[in-house]
Amino acid sequence: APGKGILAADESQGSCDKRFKPIGLENNEENRRRYRALMIGAPGFEKYISGVIFHEETLYQKFDDGRSFPEVCKALGVIPGIKTDKGMVPAHNGAPGENE
Repeated sequence: APGKGILAADESQGSCDKRFKPIGLENNEENRRRYRALMIGAPGFEKYISGVIFHEETLYQKFDDGRSFPEVCKALGVIPGIKTDKGMVPAHNGAPGENE
């Protein structure tokens, strides 16, 4: 939507660890869920965000009221999406150490 952004809430466990360690927060599933709920539950979120990219883990997590994160987004008129990248893998026909 014009004038709105996309929220990349697709941090992997490793990326969350980099965010949580400096503030002394344990990197576990519940804290990652609460971190994502904090962003999506921010007042006026839908005024500024038109879509959210989620990490696979998030699809199975629930917002504070029991709805899934995609359900919360849809109710706010925000389009939910999922990160399909599973990371680097060895190239089948490449040189040793090459990734695709």
